[in-house]
Amino acid sequence: MLRLRILFLSPAIGVSICAAALPAVNQLGYTPKAQKLAVIPGNDANPLEIREMSSGKSVLTVEAPLVYEWNASGEEVQAFDFSRLQNPGTYQLVRNGDILGAPIQITERPYEDVAKAALKWFYFQRSSTALDSKYAGKWARAAGHPDTKVLVYGEKRTISAPKGWYDAGDYGKYIVNSGITVSTLLDFYENYTAYADQLVWDIPREMPNLPLILEEVRWNLDWMLDMQDQDGSVFHKLTTLRFSSTVMPEGDKADRYAIGKGIAAALDFAGTLAQASVIYKKFDAAYADRLLKAAERAYAWAKKNPKNLYSQPADVNTGSYQPADENGKDEFRFAAAELYRATQSKKYLDELKANPVNGNGPWWGDMNFLAVYRMAKDAKLYGKELHEKAKQILLNEAESLLKAVDSAGYYLAMHPWNWTWGSNSAVANNGIILLHAYKATGSVKYLNAAQQSLDYLLGKNPLQISYVTGFGDRYPHHPHHRPSEADNVDDPVPGMLVGGPHLGKQDIGKEAWKCEDYAKADKPALAYLDAHCSYATNEVAINWNAPFAYLAAALQAIYLE
Repeated sequence: MLRLRILFLSPAIGVSICAAALPAVNQLGYTPKAQKLAVIPGNDANPLEIREMSSGKSVLTVEAPLVYEWNASGEEVQAFDFSRLQNPGTYQLVRNGDILGAPIQITERPYEDVAKAALKWFYFQRSSTALDSKYAGKWARAAGHPDTKVLVYGEKRTISAPKGWYDAGDYGKYIVNSGITVSTLLDFYENYTAYADQLVWDIPREMPNLPLILEEVRWNLDWMLDMQDQDGSVFHKLTTLRFSSTVMPEGDKADRYAIGKGIAAALDFAGTLAQASVIYKKFDAAYADRLLKAAERAYAWAKKNPKNLYSQPADVNTGSYQPADENGKDEFRFAAAELYRATQSKKYLDELKANPVNGNGPWWGDMNFLAVYRMAKDAKLYGKELHEKAKQILLNEAESLLKAVDSAGYYLAMHPWNWTWGSNSAVANNGIILLHAYKATGSVKYLNAAQQSLDYLLGKNPLQISYVTGFGDRYPHHPHHRPSEADNVDDPVPGMLVGGPHLGKQDIGKEAWKCEDYAKADKPALAYLDAHCSYATNEVAINWNAPFAYLAAALQAIYLE
């Protein structure tokens, strides 16, 4: 990081629309109390003026800040802080007499609609059901994949496992990815219950006694329950042997299989269902009991089979969700933490003491930090020693993210290793870590950094694009998502967070794809392509949408308190 102060003075004469050096901002706007930054490429030393749009009145002038050079994009940028502006309204940014970019909104609820859309997207991902136009609008579709007679791979039997969410741009359903997705949504519900209870979006209601988010989550929990075998083990995934072509769900007629088993699936299943059992108990005690019994059986199976790791069969090319360094320790932590909370059985507490948590951040391949969240919140249940260690790990990681913010031109809490497949989900998950730190301490520095994570995803980034379909001045129109590609509707399903930029370029050079347009990108924050072919940067996934929905909804809830 390079801090410079360079003076390139230019006269502010007249007012014109400036085509260059447009500001990168949150394209949905800001709440009155939020930290507000506009990042402008370049090194102009003139101040930034903010004018009320309706009257043209100047309401704030921000002096030029230091110039930052951000390695992730190779840019020199300036971040203008206009947080002092708190009156709701519509404003224009003006510098050197030029109006910069689109108007900026300050309003009480700028993130509620996008949060609801991100949550409703799980309805659009439902398997085994038709989507009626009353709820799905122009994205209505026929039912696909009933999954009531699924072949067990390598065996001469079938299982019935309907419902569940399609995982990503494909039509597979995966226990490992469902685990972290459901856990993230349930964690949001528990931490912001009052706000979550009043969130409403338009889906068919079959269980009106449940809050809407819990009804949607139950659609996937029901599928997860059906993926458990009689001995307590859990099938790793339900997919075809190969990814389908670009067709609607009802057009995918290939045989579906319950494929493989292993401790990752069993323990993700156990932890998630134990967590759910606590939440659903007050709404449906019988269902909660069923969840908990299934969780305990899966955990017991994993304890008896600790070296049983999933192995992708040679003739299967759907997602493996199999970390290269898998040993199960992180999944055991997550499952033990949730099962101890649900049962208060000492054996699970002993497991946590023998297998202590560490600072590894959350993603589908590492569930460790979900145990950190749980123990950092409850000293009484887990005891002072485990609680204090978890809380310290949480705050250490939050402080590490703040250091990244301080050295990033876009004030983004992003480690260098986060620039990988699904980088946008890393942004969202880092934001959630910061929100947990904020709730643990009340320190606004963590809240501000979490706000910057949301701002990045909604436009405050080097490409000046909102990475959420249907929201912002400029957003992806061609996500790698089979229904959005095959439905003959120009607009993609709204509320989807695309994977985001990184330098992996796994979709480059594939004969079946023509996706070379970003091949020369040499900076991780710039290596992105809005095209169906770019599954490496423009796919969508349930485990990416869940943390985004959490981040947007949680920030909205906090600012309404």
